[in-house]
Amino acid sequence: MDPAQNQDLLALAVTAATVGTLHTLMGPDHYVPFIAIARAKNWSLRRTAAVTAISGLGHVGSSVILGFLGIMLGIAVHHLTGFEALRGNIAGWL
Repeated sequence: MDPAQNQDLLALAVTAATVGTLHTLMGPDHYVPFIAIARAKNWSLRRTAAVTAISGLGHVGSSVILGFLGIMLGIAVHHLTGFEALRGNIAGWL
């Protein structure tokens, strides 16, 4: 990997981490429930951190899956649009 690719990858990673951190901090619904449950059930800091981390991975993973589904849907619609245009052209010639 050349230095330019390393810099691009680093910039992408820093940007993703920054956006993720801001996303979490600006949405109390991302952390307040964990605090409330942990206090109500007398969880240790370690257990709270583990449950929060696992939930965070699930949140990110489901977002990635939804993103891929959106991309696949967009590709499918693009192909469908091309097919519909071809069908319309054939119908015009008949």
